[in-house]
Amino acid sequence: MTKYRFSDGAAIVFGGSGGLGTGIVKLLAESGSDVAFTYHKNKEGAENNLKSIEDIGRNGLIGGVDLLDIKNVQSFVDEAKEKFGRIHSVIFATGPFLNIMPVLEAEPEDVYHTLDTDIKGFYHVLRAVVPVLKEGGGGSITALTTAAIHKYISTDGLSSIPKAGVQHLCTAIAREEGHHGIRANCVAVGLIAVGLSQEIDSPPGGILDQWMSQVPLGRAGDPNELFDAVVFLASDNAGYISGQSLPVDGGYSG
Repeated sequence: MTKYRFSDGAAIVFGGSGGLGTGIVKLLAESGSDVAFTYHKNKEGAENNLKSIEDIGRNGLIGGVDLLDIKNVQSFVDEAKEKFGRIHSVIFATGPFLNIMPVLEAEPEDVYHTLDTDIKGFYHVLRAVVPVLKEGGGGSITALTTAAIHKYISTDGLSSIPKAGVQHLCTAIAREEGHHGIRANCVAVGLIAVGLSQEIDSPPGGILDQWMSQVPLGRAGDPNELFDAVVFLASDNAGYISGQSLPVDGGYSG
């Protein structure tokens, strides 16, 4: 028995080769779902992840996808549908590497790139997957955002500003497509001991120390605690949850 239930078909994970995406893909497979997932540059990581889910006994599909190319996004979704027949859930677990600094000190090009990758990229994903979910009788969309949407921390604007746009796109889909059986939710990610929070160069007294000092549980989250939240919201177990943003942040945004 797996703790998360999925109907027939496959999941699509946008961003399945990084630290967060890899764990999400594996838990989906362990929960009995086939998985199609994308990578941007880390083809080797995607191939290793594909092998790991095939070793579990599930089928997979990988593809290098540029989120800013709507035809590229659509092509991968079409390929996944052709291979698996039905798509039951979509997870958006990708985003650019972020510079941590006051937002008006960032180079305009960096701001534009981040806004485009998050908001335009997620919009392209929605344009491609919502018709496929409708055709299959419904399904779920789950996007990873940031707890800084709920409680802003200084110098984290390049994360929270575009991810707020992602959250509002999820809200729109939950309200406008719910009658088609489509759910849309966000997981607002706090300090997790994997992914971007491990790559940020933060000196003593910097953003990571500031953030940790405000976490009531007094620790970074275990990656599996995040993976469980994401896969739960994507699964049939969360069938009556839609339009929500679930902080996984140790109480930071409470």
